[in-house]
Amino acid sequence: MVEAEFDISLLRERLRGFKAGFPLRYLASVDSTNAVGMRLAREGAPEGTIVLADCQTAGRGRLQRGWQSPPGCNLYFSLILRPRIEMTKAAQITLLTGVAVADALASFCPEGVEIKWPNDVLINNRKVCGILSELRSEREGMAAVVGVGINVNMRKGDFAGGYRQIATSLLEESGRRYSREDVLCSFCTNFQHWYELFLEEGFGPLRQAWLARTKMVGRKVRVLFGNEAREGVVSGLDEDGALLLADSAGAIERVIAGDATIVKE
Repeated sequence: MVEAEFDISLLRERLRGFKAGFPLRYLASVDSTNAVGMRLAREGAPEGTIVLADCQTAGRGRLQRGWQSPPGCNLYFSLILRPRIEMTKAAQITLLTGVAVADALASFCPEGVEIKWPNDVLINNRKVCGILSELRSEREGMAAVVGVGINVNMRKGDFAGGYRQIATSLLEESGRRYSREDVLCSFCTNFQHWYELFLEEGFGPLRQAWLARTKMVGRKVRVLFGNEAREGVVSGLDEDGALLLADSAGAIERVIAGDATIVKE
């Protein structure tokens, strides 16, 4: 399963070619790239800083779930951002990252890439990427640390037993291996595009791009948040990025957080 190690010198040169620069902090092994990213954000690391690891010993997703993070095959990184937006709009950063990941993966695997609200990217209904955004309030505004895990060259048999039917990788879906550096740089290309557009024009264009990448609209879903469960048919996203659910009477409810699953009927 293990491929060649990252060529960090070459990767740094490639990342410098972007407008954002994407300063790179590389660690062969780390508990969580988000934990390192939050520390660097407190210390004043510039916007665009990427924390990249070959493996994580305590990788995590939303709702404190673990994220399997073996060495040599996948991408685990966190991106530090300092957007001049209101804290109430921060959830839009997760949606933006999902669009950037989906666009990047579609350039390698054109068929079957989709987004599931609020933070997953799927290929053929299996999870290939998870996103975890964490915020920190600062005197000048806020810092966001966006963690991204992308399964690149992991084989089905290497997933833990409970994940083999619900997770996938670019290798599994396309039948070929990919350079992790190429996948990361493709993400950076797409992220830079969407982030600049988001800061210039707001959430509108991003909302349309997200809706074009999802298969949730018109489907019945169940959203779990803590001990609460809500069901309804997805009618879209509102201007803040909340999921809109229509009940059996057609009344619309905004859902701002939770774990959404499509209900099989």
